[in-house]
Amino acid sequence: MIQSMDTKYAYAVARIRAVEQRMLSRSVLERMIEADSAEEAFKVLRDANYGFSAGESTAYNYEQILSEELEKVYNLLMEIAPNPDAFDLFFIKNDYHNLKVHLKAELSNQEVYEHYLAAPSLYSADAVADMFRNRDFSQLPESMQAAVNACFEAFSRTADPQLIDIILDQALYSDLLKLAQKLGNPFVRRIVVIMIDTANLKIVLRTKLINKDWEFLERFLIPGGSFEFEFYQKLLELDFDQFPAEYADTAYSQLLEESMKSFKSSRSLAGFEMLCDNYLMDLLKETKFAIFGIEPLVTYLLAKELEIKNVRIVMVGKINQLAQDVIRERLRETYV
Repeated sequence: MIQSMDTKYAYAVARIRAVEQRMLSRSVLERMIEADSAEEAFKVLRDANYGFSAGESTAYNYEQILSEELEKVYNLLMEIAPNPDAFDLFFIKNDYHNLKVHLKAELSNQEVYEHYLAAPSLYSADAVADMFRNRDFSQLPESMQAAVNACFEAFSRTADPQLIDIILDQALYSDLLKLAQKLGNPFVRRIVVIMIDTANLKIVLRTKLINKDWEFLERFLIPGGSFEFEFYQKLLELDFDQFPAEYADTAYSQLLEESMKSFKSSRSLAGFEMLCDNYLMDLLKETKFAIFGIEPLVTYLLAKELEIKNVRIVMVGKINQLAQDVIRERLRETYV
């Protein structure tokens, strides 16, 4: 069990313990899955007081409700956290996503549609749009400015849009590590390292699926995780059956055993991504009895993000009239 003694979070933790009781349980998700229609499933969500405008919405604009629910979470954390800036760590990924959207749109002469943008973020959608309109990124941190300029330069040389993902992903994780280090919390740093480790493994799997070599893989790998790049170079030369043995003495041993079974049978990353989400959820559950520290607040944010992912899976399934068992097998573990 994770137990911090940072008592300045005592009030915030008490508030979080109260709102956790209103999180969606597996039984609520089951009721949504078993509903006769997407509208009936959406009614279950409305009854759980999701979002701000659930009573005025329909199943087909469920994304509005999910965005509003996430906004409620962020607003609560900003209200109760003794150090709201600590959550920059979890907002900045949306900023990098929005930079990707704008860069790819501009470099392909396309329009930026609002529904492609992620919120909340450190910089508003209007502010980022103005930056690109004026080609002035001086408001951004130096690391973001450097990444954006590198994207423009790399694309002008190669016209390869993949480089935008590579440059911005590597800059994002570098910033996450710096912010985690600044926060000085081992639990938060552990989460960031897990994100990097699982992202790198996903990159290796994709590289093998498309039969690319080490020179291709090395461009995409993200530094700062648990393993040196040489570890992934060796993985690339192995059969999928041999992957679990390479992770046998690591914290990812069981994850690799389960992931390779799923991956080998489907040749798809969907099962692997679900297992990675479940791996993170198991870590989050270690904070369930913590009474001090930032850990329960971070856990609530990430657990709500996974909960919202589950709701999205159910609503997409119901709208597309997928079989109930198909929807169930895609669900992540729930926190409550």
